[in-house]
Amino acid sequence: MIEILPIRLLIDEDSRIFGGLSVGLAKLQRVGFAVGSGIVVTAPNFKLKSILEHYDFGKKEIFEQSLTLVKKEIYSIPTPSILETEAGKHKEFFLSGEKIKSVKNLWSALLAVWLDQIKGRLWNNGFAPGITENLEPQIVIFIKKVESCGSAFFDPLQDDVEIRIKTGKLHPSNSKKISDIVLLANKKLFIPHEYEWIIDGEVKLAGIKPYTPFLNPVSVPIVSSCKASPCKARSVIKVFYDLTEGVVAEKEIDGAYIDSGKIFDLNKPNESFDEVVLKLVESAETFPDSPILFKLADKSEGMGKVRGALRLLHQKSLFEPLAAVLDFARHKKNLTNIQIVVPFVRGVNELLQMKRELAVKKFSRKKSLQIWMEVALPENIVNLDDYLVAGVDGVVLNLNELVAYLNGFDTEEGELAFYKQEVDGLLKFLEDGIKLLHKSKVPFIACGSLTLYPKVLEYLVEKGVMGVVVERFEFHSVHDLLHQVEKRMVLRRSGVYG
Repeated sequence: MIEILPIRLLIDEDSRIFGGLSVGLAKLQRVGFAVGSGIVVTAPNFKLKSILEHYDFGKKEIFEQSLTLVKKEIYSIPTPSILETEAGKHKEFFLSGEKIKSVKNLWSALLAVWLDQIKGRLWNNGFAPGITENLEPQIVIFIKKVESCGSAFFDPLQDDVEIRIKTGKLHPSNSKKISDIVLLANKKLFIPHEYEWIIDGEVKLAGIKPYTPFLNPVSVPIVSSCKASPCKARSVIKVFYDLTEGVVAEKEIDGAYIDSGKIFDLNKPNESFDEVVLKLVESAETFPDSPILFKLADKSEGMGKVRGALRLLHQKSLFEPLAAVLDFARHKKNLTNIQIVVPFVRGVNELLQMKRELAVKKFSRKKSLQIWMEVALPENIVNLDDYLVAGVDGVVLNLNELVAYLNGFDTEEGELAFYKQEVDGLLKFLEDGIKLLHKSKVPFIACGSLTLYPKVLEYLVEKGVMGVVVERFEFHSVHDLLHQVEKRMVLRRSGVYG
Protein backbone atom coordinates (compact mmCIF):
# COMPACT_ATOMS: atom_id res chain seq x y z
CA MET A 1 0.00 0.00 0.00
CA ILE A 2 2.68 2.50 1.00
CA GLU A 3 6.44 2.33 1.38
CA ILE A 4 8.39 3.65 4.37
CA LEU A 5 12.11 3.95 5.04
CA PRO A 6 14.04 5.69 7.85
CA ILE A 7 15.72 8.85 6.58
CA ARG A 8 19.19 7.60 7.57
CA LEU A 9 18.90 4.55 5.27
CA LEU A 10 18.09 6.40 2.06
CA ILE A 11 20.65 6.21 -0.77
CA ASP A 12 20.77 7.54 -4.34
CA GLU A 13 18.97 4.49 -5.73
CA ASP A 14 15.96 5.32 -3.54
CA SER A 15 15.36 8.73 -5.10
CA ARG A 16 13.01 7.25 -7.72
CA ILE A 17 10.61 6.12 -4.98
CA PHE A 18 11.29 8.45 -2.05
CA GLY A 19 12.33 11.59 -3.95
CA GLY A 20 15.61 13.40 -4.42
CA LEU A 21 14.99 15.89 -1.62
CA SER A 22 14.55 13.13 0.96
CA VAL A 23 17.73 11.46 -0.26
CA GLY A 24 19.52 14.83 0.00
CA LEU A 25 18.46 15.09 3.65
CA ALA A 26 19.83 11.60 4.27
CA LYS A 27 23.15 12.59 2.69
CA LEU A 28 23.47 15.53 5.04
CA GLN A 29 22.78 13.26 8.02
CA ARG A 30 25.47 10.82 6.95
CA VAL A 31 28.10 13.56 6.70
CA GLY A 32 27.41 14.81 10.22
CA PHE A 33 24.55 17.31 10.01
CA ALA A 34 21.99 17.31 12.83
CA VAL A 35 18.91 15.86 11.13
CA GLY A 36 15.81 14.91 13.07
CA SER A 37 15.18 11.21 13.40
CA GLY A 38 12.31 10.19 11.19
CA ILE A 39 10.90 8.36 8.20
CA VAL A 40 9.83 9.06 4.63
CA VAL A 41 6.34 7.90 3.59
CA THR A 42 5.04 7.40 0.05
CA ALA A 43 1.42 7.95 -0.97
CA PRO A 44 -1.08 5.07 -1.28
CA ASN A 45 -1.41 5.65 -5.05
CA PHE A 46 -3.33 2.47 -5.82
CA LYS A 47 -5.85 3.03 -3.05
CA LEU A 48 -6.43 6.67 -4.02
CA LYS A 49 -6.81 5.69 -7.67
CA SER A 50 -9.32 2.95 -6.88
CA ILE A 51 -11.44 5.40 -4.86
CA LEU A 52 -11.31 8.29 -7.31
CA GLU A 53 -11.98 6.29 -10.47
CA HIS A 54 -15.61 5.75 -9.45
CA TYR A 55 -16.35 9.48 -9.77
CA ASP A 56 -16.80 11.81 -12.72
CA PHE A 57 -13.66 13.91 -13.19
CA GLY A 58 -14.20 15.07 -16.74
CA LYS A 59 -14.10 18.76 -15.86
CA LYS A 60 -12.42 20.78 -13.15
CA GLU A 61 -15.67 21.88 -11.53
CA ILE A 62 -17.09 18.35 -11.54
CA PHE A 63 -13.81 17.04 -10.14
CA GLU A 64 -13.92 19.47 -7.23
CA GLN A 65 -17.52 18.60 -6.41
CA SER A 66 -16.77 14.89 -6.62
CA LEU A 67 -13.64 15.34 -4.55
CA THR A 68 -15.66 17.08 -1.86
CA LEU A 69 -18.01 14.12 -1.74
CA VAL A 70 -15.25 11.54 -1.74
CA LYS A 71 -13.13 13.19 0.96
CA LYS A 72 -14.95 11.26 3.65
CA GLU A 73 -14.11 7.99 1.89
CA ILE A 74 -10.46 8.95 1.46
CA TYR A 75 -10.07 9.90 5.12
CA SER A 76 -11.62 6.57 6.08
CA ILE A 77 -8.65 4.69 4.59
CA PRO A 78 -7.35 2.75 7.60
CA THR A 79 -3.94 3.55 9.03
CA PRO A 80 -1.42 1.18 7.37
CA SER A 81 0.06 -1.39 9.73
CA ILE A 82 3.56 -0.57 8.45
CA LEU A 83 3.11 3.04 9.60
CA GLU A 84 2.00 1.89 13.04
CA THR A 85 5.04 -0.40 13.20
CA GLU A 86 7.51 2.32 12.20
CA ALA A 87 5.98 5.22 14.12
CA GLY A 88 3.90 3.59 16.86
CA LYS A 89 6.67 3.88 19.46
CA HIS A 90 6.62 7.68 19.18
CA LYS A 91 4.01 10.08 20.56
CA GLU A 92 4.58 13.28 18.57
CA PHE A 93 5.47 13.98 14.96
CA PHE A 94 6.49 16.93 12.80
CA LEU A 95 5.02 17.12 9.27
CA SER A 96 5.01 20.07 6.88
CA GLY A 97 5.65 22.56 9.67
CA GLU A 98 2.95 21.18 11.96
CA LYS A 99 3.15 19.22 15.23
CA ILE A 100 0.92 16.14 15.33
CA LYS A 101 -0.01 13.75 18.12
CA SER A 102 -0.84 10.06 17.58
CA VAL A 103 -0.27 7.86 14.54
CA LYS A 104 -3.94 8.11 13.57
CA ASN A 105 -3.78 11.90 13.31
CA LEU A 106 -0.49 11.60 11.42
CA TRP A 107 -2.14 9.40 8.79
CA SER A 108 -5.01 11.87 8.40
CA ALA A 109 -2.51 14.72 7.97
CA LEU A 110 -0.60 12.76 5.33
CA LEU A 111 -3.80 12.07 3.38
CA ALA A 112 -4.65 15.79 3.56
CA VAL A 113 -1.26 16.73 2.09
CA TRP A 114 -1.62 14.31 -0.82
CA LEU A 115 -5.21 15.39 -1.43
CA ASP A 116 -4.04 19.01 -1.72
CA GLN A 117 -1.41 17.91 -4.24
CA ILE A 118 -4.10 16.21 -6.35
CA LYS A 119 -6.27 19.34 -6.27
CA GLY A 120 -3.28 21.49 -7.24
CA ARG A 121 -2.52 19.27 -10.22
CA LEU A 122 -6.10 19.53 -11.39
CA TRP A 123 -6.24 23.31 -11.35
CA ASN A 124 -2.80 23.72 -12.90
CA ASN A 125 -2.86 21.04 -15.59
CA GLY A 126 -6.39 19.72 -15.83
CA PHE A 127 -7.47 16.16 -15.21
CA ALA A 128 -5.24 13.31 -16.41
CA PRO A 129 -5.56 9.55 -15.82
CA GLY A 130 -2.35 9.49 -13.74
CA ILE A 131 -3.30 12.37 -11.48
CA THR A 132 -2.71 10.24 -8.34
CA GLU A 133 0.68 8.97 -9.47
CA ASN A 134 4.08 10.24 -8.27
CA LEU A 135 2.67 12.21 -5.36
CA GLU A 136 5.45 13.71 -3.28
CA PRO A 137 6.74 11.46 -0.48
CA GLN A 138 6.46 13.11 2.91
CA ILE A 139 9.16 13.45 5.57
CA VAL A 140 7.94 12.71 9.10
CA ILE A 141 10.21 13.70 11.99
CA PHE A 142 9.88 12.15 15.45
CA ILE A 143 9.91 14.93 18.05
CA LYS A 144 9.81 15.32 21.83
CA LYS A 145 9.46 19.02 22.64
CA VAL A 146 9.71 21.47 19.75
CA GLU A 147 10.35 24.99 21.00
CA SER A 148 10.28 26.67 17.59
CA CYS A 149 10.35 25.86 13.89
CA GLY A 150 10.72 27.58 10.56
CA SER A 151 12.69 27.66 7.32
CA ALA A 152 15.91 29.23 6.07
CA PHE A 153 17.70 29.82 2.76
CA PHE A 154 20.58 31.85 1.36
CA ASP A 155 19.39 35.03 -0.38
CA PRO A 156 22.02 36.12 -2.97
CA LEU A 157 20.51 39.62 -3.20
CA GLN A 158 21.13 40.25 0.50
CA ASP A 159 24.25 38.07 0.47
CA ASP A 160 23.02 36.54 3.70
CA VAL A 161 20.91 33.71 5.07
CA GLU A 162 17.26 34.63 5.57
CA ILE A 163 15.63 32.84 8.51
CA ARG A 164 11.86 32.65 8.78
CA ILE A 165 10.26 31.68 12.10
CA LYS A 166 6.89 29.94 11.90
CA THR A 167 6.30 29.29 15.61
CA GLY A 168 8.17 30.04 18.83
CA LYS A 169 11.21 32.24 19.36
CA LEU A 170 14.79 31.91 18.18
CA HIS A 171 17.81 32.61 20.38
CA PRO A 172 20.64 34.54 18.63
CA SER A 173 23.02 31.62 19.16
CA ASN A 174 20.63 29.25 17.37
CA SER A 175 20.17 31.80 14.63
CA LYS A 176 23.92 31.71 14.01
CA LYS A 177 23.88 27.90 13.96
CA ILE A 178 21.08 27.84 11.38
CA SER A 179 22.98 30.29 9.16
CA ASP A 180 26.09 28.13 9.31
CA ILE A 181 24.08 24.98 8.55
CA VAL A 182 22.47 26.55 5.47
CA LEU A 183 25.79 27.75 4.03
CA LEU A 184 27.54 24.45 4.62
CA ALA A 185 24.59 22.32 3.42
CA ASN A 186 24.44 24.23 0.13
CA LYS A 187 28.09 23.39 -0.45
CA LYS A 188 27.57 19.70 0.32
CA LEU A 189 24.56 19.41 -2.01
CA PHE A 190 26.12 21.71 -4.68
CA ILE A 191 22.72 23.38 -5.31
CA PRO A 192 21.03 25.99 -3.08
CA HIS A 193 17.97 24.71 -1.21
CA GLU A 194 15.47 25.94 1.36
CA TYR A 195 15.79 24.08 4.65
CA GLU A 196 13.14 23.40 7.28
CA TRP A 197 14.51 23.53 10.82
CA ILE A 198 13.25 22.76 14.32
CA ILE A 199 14.58 23.43 17.81
CA ASP A 200 14.03 20.11 19.59
CA GLY A 201 16.71 20.12 22.28
CA GLU A 202 19.06 21.43 19.59
CA VAL A 203 18.89 22.79 16.06
CA LYS A 204 17.86 20.01 13.66
CA LEU A 205 17.02 19.86 9.97
CA ALA A 206 13.49 18.60 9.33
CA GLY A 207 13.17 18.87 5.56
CA ILE A 208 14.46 20.25 2.27
CA LYS A 209 12.60 22.22 -0.39
CA PRO A 210 13.70 23.49 -3.79
CA TYR A 211 14.93 27.08 -3.69
CA THR A 212 13.72 29.52 -6.35
CA PRO A 213 15.70 32.79 -6.44
CA PHE A 214 13.60 35.92 -6.02
CA LEU A 215 13.79 38.16 -9.08
CA ASN A 216 14.41 41.85 -8.47
CA PRO A 217 11.13 43.58 -9.31
CA VAL A 218 13.00 46.68 -10.51
CA SER A 219 14.39 44.75 -13.45
CA VAL A 220 10.97 43.52 -14.55
CA PRO A 221 8.83 46.04 -16.48
CA ILE A 222 5.52 46.74 -14.79
CA VAL A 223 3.57 46.23 -18.02
CA SER A 224 4.88 42.70 -18.65
CA SER A 225 4.38 41.81 -14.99
CA CYS A 226 0.72 42.79 -15.18
CA LYS A 227 0.27 40.75 -18.35
CA ALA A 228 1.73 37.69 -16.69
CA SER A 229 -0.34 38.07 -13.52
CA PRO A 230 -3.44 40.23 -13.97
CA CYS A 231 -4.70 41.90 -10.82
CA LYS A 232 -8.32 41.41 -9.79
CA ALA A 233 -10.34 44.61 -10.05
CA ARG A 234 -11.59 45.91 -6.74
CA SER A 235 -15.09 47.05 -5.95
CA VAL A 236 -17.04 48.26 -2.94
CA ILE A 237 -19.80 45.71 -3.61
CA LYS A 238 -19.13 42.35 -1.97
CA VAL A 239 -19.31 39.21 -4.07
CA PHE A 240 -21.01 36.17 -2.55
CA TYR A 241 -19.98 33.11 -4.49
CA ASP A 242 -22.78 30.60 -5.02
CA LEU A 243 -21.05 27.39 -3.96
CA THR A 244 -24.21 25.25 -4.10
CA GLU A 245 -23.09 23.48 -7.26
CA GLY A 246 -19.68 25.00 -7.85
CA VAL A 247 -16.30 25.69 -6.31
CA VAL A 248 -13.87 28.59 -6.31
CA ALA A 249 -10.10 28.40 -6.56
CA GLU A 250 -9.49 31.72 -4.79
CA LYS A 251 -8.01 31.76 -1.30
CA GLU A 252 -10.06 34.73 -0.09
CA ILE A 253 -13.64 35.64 -0.93
CA ASP A 254 -16.14 38.21 0.39
CA GLY A 255 -18.70 35.55 1.20
CA ALA A 256 -20.46 32.39 0.03
CA TYR A 257 -24.08 31.40 -0.59
CA ILE A 258 -25.39 27.84 -0.36
CA ASP A 259 -28.95 26.92 -1.37
CA SER A 260 -29.62 23.68 0.51
CA GLY A 261 -32.81 23.06 -1.46
CA LYS A 262 -30.75 22.29 -4.57
CA ILE A 263 -28.71 19.66 -2.69
CA PHE A 264 -31.07 18.02 -0.22
CA ASP A 265 -33.30 15.45 -1.91
CA LEU A 266 -36.34 14.13 -0.05
CA ASN A 267 -36.18 10.98 -2.20
CA LYS A 268 -32.58 10.33 -1.08
CA PRO A 269 -32.53 11.78 2.45
CA ASN A 270 -29.45 9.98 3.80
CA GLU A 271 -27.20 10.44 0.77
CA SER A 272 -28.19 14.05 0.14
CA PHE A 273 -27.90 14.85 3.87
CA ASP A 274 -24.22 13.88 3.73
CA GLU A 275 -23.77 16.04 0.64
CA VAL A 276 -25.24 19.09 2.41
CA VAL A 277 -23.01 18.52 5.46
CA LEU A 278 -19.89 18.16 3.34
CA LYS A 279 -20.69 21.22 1.23
CA LEU A 280 -21.42 23.46 4.23
CA VAL A 281 -18.49 22.33 6.39
CA GLU A 282 -16.06 22.38 3.45
CA SER A 283 -17.06 25.95 2.51
CA ALA A 284 -16.97 27.25 6.10
CA GLU A 285 -13.59 25.66 6.80
CA THR A 286 -12.08 26.79 3.48
CA PHE A 287 -13.14 30.41 4.06
CA PRO A 288 -13.16 30.85 7.87
CA ASP A 289 -13.07 34.65 7.68
CA SER A 290 -15.96 34.97 5.22
CA PRO A 291 -19.71 34.76 5.97
CA ILE A 292 -21.39 31.62 4.64
CA LEU A 293 -25.10 32.27 4.00
CA PHE A 294 -26.96 28.96 4.30
CA LYS A 295 -30.42 29.13 2.76
CA LEU A 296 -32.89 26.63 4.21
CA ALA A 297 -34.52 24.44 1.58
CA ASP A 298 -37.25 26.02 -0.54
CA LYS A 299 -38.88 23.03 -2.21
CA SER A 300 -41.11 24.61 -4.86
CA GLU A 301 -43.65 22.78 -7.01
CA GLY A 302 -44.78 25.82 -8.93
CA MET A 303 -46.50 29.15 -8.35
CA GLY A 304 -49.14 29.05 -5.62
CA LYS A 305 -47.99 25.74 -4.14
CA VAL A 306 -46.93 25.06 -0.54
CA ARG A 307 -43.26 25.93 -0.37
CA GLY A 308 -40.60 27.93 1.47
CA ALA A 309 -41.03 28.74 5.15
CA LEU A 310 -44.57 27.27 5.29
CA ARG A 311 -43.34 23.89 4.06
CA LEU A 312 -40.42 23.92 6.50
CA LEU A 313 -42.84 24.60 9.36
CA HIS A 314 -45.17 21.72 8.48
CA GLN A 315 -42.82 19.10 6.99
CA LYS A 316 -40.46 17.84 9.69
CA SER A 317 -38.71 15.48 7.26
CA LEU A 318 -37.47 18.60 5.49
CA PHE A 319 -36.72 20.92 8.42
CA GLU A 320 -35.17 18.45 10.89
CA PRO A 321 -32.29 17.27 8.64
CA LEU A 322 -31.33 20.87 7.82
CA ALA A 323 -31.41 21.78 11.51
CA ALA A 324 -29.15 18.78 12.16
CA VAL A 325 -26.74 20.01 9.48
CA LEU A 326 -26.56 23.42 11.14
CA ASP A 327 -26.18 21.86 14.58
CA PHE A 328 -23.22 19.77 13.42
CA ALA A 329 -21.53 22.61 11.55
CA ARG A 330 -22.02 25.42 14.09
CA HIS A 331 -22.16 23.64 17.45
CA LYS A 332 -19.92 20.60 16.95
CA LYS A 333 -17.47 21.93 14.35
CA ASN A 334 -17.65 25.46 15.84
CA LEU A 335 -17.97 27.09 12.41
CA THR A 336 -19.49 30.37 13.56
CA ASN A 337 -19.15 32.07 10.17
CA ILE A 338 -22.29 30.23 9.01
CA GLN A 339 -25.43 32.41 8.87
CA ILE A 340 -29.04 31.34 8.18
CA VAL A 341 -31.35 32.51 5.38
CA VAL A 342 -35.10 31.88 5.81
CA PRO A 343 -36.61 31.25 2.35
CA PHE A 344 -39.85 32.40 0.67
CA VAL A 345 -41.83 33.96 3.51
CA ARG A 346 -45.50 34.69 2.86
CA GLY A 347 -46.17 36.71 5.99
CA VAL A 348 -44.70 38.10 9.20
CA ASN A 349 -46.26 35.27 11.22
CA GLU A 350 -44.34 32.72 9.12
CA LEU A 351 -41.08 34.52 9.84
CA LEU A 352 -41.82 34.62 13.59
CA GLN A 353 -42.72 30.93 13.62
CA MET A 354 -39.53 30.05 11.74
CA LYS A 355 -37.49 32.04 14.26
CA ARG A 356 -39.19 30.17 17.10
CA GLU A 357 -38.47 26.80 15.49
CA LEU A 358 -34.83 27.79 15.01
CA ALA A 359 -34.62 29.03 18.61
CA VAL A 360 -35.79 25.63 19.84
CA LYS A 361 -32.77 24.19 17.99
CA LYS A 362 -30.56 26.80 19.73
CA PHE A 363 -30.29 29.06 16.69
CA SER A 364 -31.28 32.43 18.07
CA ARG A 365 -30.11 35.80 16.76
CA LYS A 366 -26.91 36.97 18.40
CA LYS A 367 -23.63 38.59 17.52
CA SER A 368 -22.17 35.41 16.06
CA LEU A 369 -25.38 34.22 14.35
CA GLN A 370 -27.35 36.29 11.89
CA ILE A 371 -30.76 35.35 10.52
CA TRP A 372 -31.46 36.73 7.05
CA MET A 373 -34.77 36.73 5.21
CA GLU A 374 -35.26 36.04 1.52
CA VAL A 375 -37.51 38.65 -0.08
CA ALA A 376 -39.18 36.88 -3.00
CA LEU A 377 -42.73 38.29 -2.94
CA PRO A 378 -44.14 41.77 -3.49
CA GLU A 379 -45.91 41.35 -0.12
CA ASN A 380 -42.49 41.27 1.55
CA ILE A 381 -41.70 44.73 0.17
CA VAL A 382 -45.14 46.17 0.97
CA ASN A 383 -44.93 45.02 4.61
CA LEU A 384 -41.16 45.33 4.95
CA ASP A 385 -41.42 47.56 8.02
CA ASP A 386 -43.31 44.79 9.86
CA TYR A 387 -40.64 42.25 8.96
CA LEU A 388 -37.91 44.56 10.22
CA VAL A 389 -39.77 45.03 13.51
CA ALA A 390 -40.00 41.24 13.80
CA GLY A 391 -36.22 41.19 13.59
CA VAL A 392 -33.88 40.21 10.76
CA ASP A 393 -30.16 40.84 10.34
CA GLY A 394 -30.21 41.12 6.57
CA VAL A 395 -32.32 40.74 3.44
CA VAL A 396 -31.69 38.69 0.30
CA LEU A 397 -33.57 40.14 -2.68
CA ASN A 398 -34.50 37.26 -4.98
CA LEU A 399 -34.93 39.33 -8.12
CA ASN A 400 -35.98 36.42 -10.35
CA GLU A 401 -38.91 35.60 -8.07
CA LEU A 402 -39.89 39.23 -7.52
CA VAL A 403 -40.07 40.07 -11.23
CA ALA A 404 -42.07 36.88 -11.89
CA TYR A 405 -44.76 37.76 -9.33
CA LEU A 406 -44.82 41.43 -10.32
CA ASN A 407 -45.10 40.73 -14.05
CA GLY A 408 -47.40 37.73 -13.59
CA PHE A 409 -45.48 34.92 -15.28
CA ASP A 410 -44.10 31.53 -14.26
CA THR A 411 -40.32 31.33 -14.51
CA GLU A 412 -40.65 27.65 -15.52
CA GLU A 413 -42.53 28.60 -18.70
CA GLY A 414 -39.87 29.27 -21.33
CA GLU A 415 -42.30 31.01 -23.72
CA LEU A 416 -42.91 33.73 -21.12
CA ALA A 417 -39.25 34.27 -20.24
CA PHE A 418 -39.11 37.56 -22.19
CA TYR A 419 -41.17 39.17 -19.38
CA LYS A 420 -38.11 38.71 -17.20
CA GLN A 421 -36.40 41.56 -19.03
CA GLU A 422 -39.24 43.98 -18.28
CA VAL A 423 -37.57 45.35 -15.15
CA ASP A 424 -38.73 48.98 -15.03
CA GLY A 425 -41.69 48.20 -12.80
CA LEU A 426 -39.54 46.07 -10.50
CA LEU A 427 -36.96 48.81 -9.99
CA LYS A 428 -39.66 51.40 -9.20
CA PHE A 429 -41.34 48.96 -6.81
CA LEU A 430 -38.10 48.34 -4.88
CA GLU A 431 -37.39 52.04 -4.35
CA ASP A 432 -39.22 52.64 -1.06
CA GLY A 433 -38.20 49.28 0.38
CA ILE A 434 -34.52 49.95 -0.19
CA LYS A 435 -34.85 53.38 1.43
CA LEU A 436 -36.42 51.72 4.48
CA LEU A 437 -33.58 49.16 4.65
CA HIS A 438 -30.99 51.93 4.65
CA LYS A 439 -32.92 53.90 7.24
CA SER A 440 -33.11 50.81 9.46
CA LYS A 441 -29.41 50.03 8.79
CA VAL A 442 -30.26 46.52 7.59
CA PRO A 443 -27.91 45.29 4.82
CA PHE A 444 -29.30 43.71 1.66
CA ILE A 445 -27.82 41.59 -1.11
CA ALA A 446 -29.32 40.50 -4.42
CA CYS A 447 -29.45 37.06 -6.01
CA GLY A 448 -30.76 35.60 -9.25
CA SER A 449 -29.63 35.81 -12.87
CA LEU A 450 -31.43 39.14 -13.18
CA THR A 451 -28.88 40.69 -10.82
CA LEU A 452 -26.17 41.05 -13.48
CA TYR A 453 -28.42 42.57 -16.14
CA PRO A 454 -26.70 45.92 -16.90
CA LYS A 455 -29.72 48.08 -16.02
CA VAL A 456 -30.45 46.15 -12.82
CA LEU A 457 -26.83 46.05 -11.67
CA GLU A 458 -26.39 49.79 -12.17
CA TYR A 459 -29.57 50.35 -10.17
CA LEU A 460 -28.38 48.12 -7.33
CA VAL A 461 -24.94 49.73 -7.17
CA GLU A 462 -26.47 53.21 -7.13
CA LYS A 463 -28.91 52.18 -4.36
CA GLY A 464 -26.10 50.88 -2.14
CA VAL A 465 -26.50 47.11 -2.34
CA MET A 466 -24.06 45.40 0.04
CA GLY A 467 -23.36 42.44 -2.22
CA VAL A 468 -24.46 40.23 -5.09
CA VAL A 469 -24.68 36.45 -5.34
CA VAL A 470 -23.07 35.06 -8.49
CA GLU A 471 -22.94 31.57 -9.95
CA ARG A 472 -19.73 29.79 -10.90
CA PHE A 473 -19.69 30.81 -14.59
CA GLU A 474 -19.56 34.46 -13.45
CA PHE A 475 -16.79 34.01 -10.86
CA HIS A 476 -13.94 35.26 -13.05
CA SER A 477 -15.64 38.31 -14.59
CA VAL A 478 -17.87 39.72 -11.86
CA HIS A 479 -15.21 41.83 -10.10
CA ASP A 480 -14.28 43.61 -13.31
CA LEU A 481 -17.95 44.11 -14.16
CA LEU A 482 -18.68 45.67 -10.76
CA HIS A 483 -15.60 47.87 -11.03
CA GLN A 484 -16.76 49.21 -14.40
CA VAL A 485 -20.28 49.89 -13.11
CA GLU A 486 -18.94 51.74 -10.06
CA LYS A 487 -16.57 53.72 -12.27
CA ARG A 488 -19.42 54.81 -14.57
CA MET A 489 -21.54 55.80 -11.58
CA VAL A 490 -18.75 57.98 -10.16
CA LEU A 491 -18.15 59.64 -13.54
CA ARG A 492 -21.86 60.26 -13.99
CA ARG A 493 -22.17 61.85 -10.56
CA SER A 494 -19.16 64.04 -11.25
CA GLY A 495 -20.76 65.24 -14.48
CA VAL A 496 -18.19 63.74 -16.83
CA TYR A 497 -20.93 62.07 -18.87
CA GLY A 498 -24.58 61.19 -18.70
